Amino acid sequence: MKRYITFKDYEEILKIGKYWLENCTDELLPDGTTYHHLPLIDPNADPLDEKNYSMDSKYKKQFHKDEKALEKYLKQVEAADKKAIVINYELMDLRQILPPWIVFPHYPANNVFMTPYFSFFMDYTARMTPMELSVYRNMYPVPQYIEQVFMYKEA
Repeated sequence: MKRYITFKDYEEILKIGKYWLENCTDELLPDGTTYHHLPLIDPNADPLDEKNYSMDSKYKKQFHKDEKALEKYLKQVEAADKKAIVINYELMDLRQILPPWIVFPHYPANNVFMTPYFSFFMDYTARMTPMELSVYRNMYPVPQYIEQVFMYKEA
């Protein structure tokens, strides 16, 4: 018997990730890379330091609320992955394992690349069949700023 592990509030997490992804700025740097970030007070300072975010208090409050929901989703995925390794008849629902640019929508590409979730995602996509990978790539295309650290393998 095969059953799928599903994640609570998956649609909400997808909506949150896409919202913050769209609210980030992508700047082309002199070296040709793209610098992806939320609006910043000082563009030379840490793009993940919330004190450096140039947004009003209402916007910051919403960001903190959404960040907690994203963290909750991450914990669910980590727990499901550990369980799936031990219990091999359980599979994770392909649609619900979100790519790192949705889970970390405000992270610059190099910061996404360094998260443990990015490694999990790479392993996850490596295990996909060509058909699954094709479907997944269509569902979650790689944003331009991420292309400098990740491109889907050819199916």
